[in-house]
Amino acid sequence: MHMEADTSAYLEESTTRIENSPIILAEWEKKKARRQVLVEMFRILNKKTGNPLTTLRLLSGFKRKYQNIFGGTLMSKIAKVDGRTFHRLGSPGFPSEASQRMYDNEFSRLLSDNTPKGLRTLIIAITKKCPLNCEHCFEWENLNKDETLSTAELIEMVRSYQDFGTTQIMFSGGEPLMRRKDLLNILDLAKPGTDFWIITSGVGLNRENAKLLKAHGLTGVMVSLDHHDAHEHNQFRGNEKAYSWATSAVKNSNRAGLVTALSLCATRDYAKPENLAQYMDLAKSLGVSFVQLLEPRAEGRYKGKDVMLNENQLEALDQTYLKYNSEKKYESYPIVNSLGYHQRRIGCFGGGNRFFYIDTDGDAHLCPYCVGKSSNAVHNAPEQVIAKLRKGSCYIFEESLV
Repeated sequence: MHMEADTSAYLEESTTRIENSPIILAEWEKKKARRQVLVEMFRILNKKTGNPLTTLRLLSGFKRKYQNIFGGTLMSKIAKVDGRTFHRLGSPGFPSEASQRMYDNEFSRLLSDNTPKGLRTLIIAITKKCPLNCEHCFEWENLNKDETLSTAELIEMVRSYQDFGTTQIMFSGGEPLMRRKDLLNILDLAKPGTDFWIITSGVGLNRENAKLLKAHGLTGVMVSLDHHDAHEHNQFRGNEKAYSWATSAVKNSNRAGLVTALSLCATRDYAKPENLAQYMDLAKSLGVSFVQLLEPRAEGRYKGKDVMLNENQLEALDQTYLKYNSEKKYESYPIVNSLGYHQRRIGCFGGGNRFFYIDTDGDAHLCPYCVGKSSNAVHNAPEQVIAKLRKGSCYIFEESLV
């Protein structure tokens, strides 16, 4: 199998580098990290309630709500990178101004009938350019056309959503590193209080660029890797160098002190327990903090195709999400993020509830997969954009009332 040739070095290395893993294994250190976050949460909420007993009661309810949504206890698994801790892919690192703002936003919702306060995550596609030919590309109809968004417009958009209270912004494309200079300029002119990420295929993310992005304020890198087997991933991405670019990008980003994540689009052929187990082994050996599991949607290049997962395939994803985040024998593995897990249980957080997507023309969508422009984010204020988004609905999931 290609797996043996392409990943054996990583898997051999994994047995000797657990101590260098971003995942906190020492129980005392995990307890300390949890305590620090809970103290900060108490401080922020108590400032709003003015009553310590009320604050404790509300915090207890918040923790129960978290468990109902995500299927596990708060901070059951924690990664530590560059002095900050991370427990969910959609949450900024702690301690930081961004994490303080996130909890302030969430507690404001808790005390005001779920009135939207800020955003957890904003995904902005900053370029139409990409050298790959991916099977599932959701920007397929716009790919490699002339750019629409200027650097000045991107900077203004980012700053306006920071003012609105957005605690995490992810830059996608196309391939965001095709606009490397503009990306660095955006990071330089951004305000404090937000964690910044890129969603990348790994193209161009060499050691020098990883260090440069870190120096300019990037927090993390989410690298798309859609198979544990190099040949299969290269075919899926339409480039014989895709696997090498992706794995090298992870290693370069780790060395630079960036938080790293792998993103897997689990197709029907791939969504099987044995494949997911091999993927998690590879993710662990690469030393990433997170693995994101995505389900294919009939949009973009998949438009009109029957790609939705069946019940058994969805169950394989759910079980991977649950066991790798909670079972003792997987404690040294990366934290798994699965939007579909909670979307099927309590509804979708897209559409301006906690996140939404801005495409390469600056148009706002409920998410990257619920295509359908609601308004333009360049010419409208965040409050106007989100008000229009919330009139729409996810074509698969109910709107989340949480």
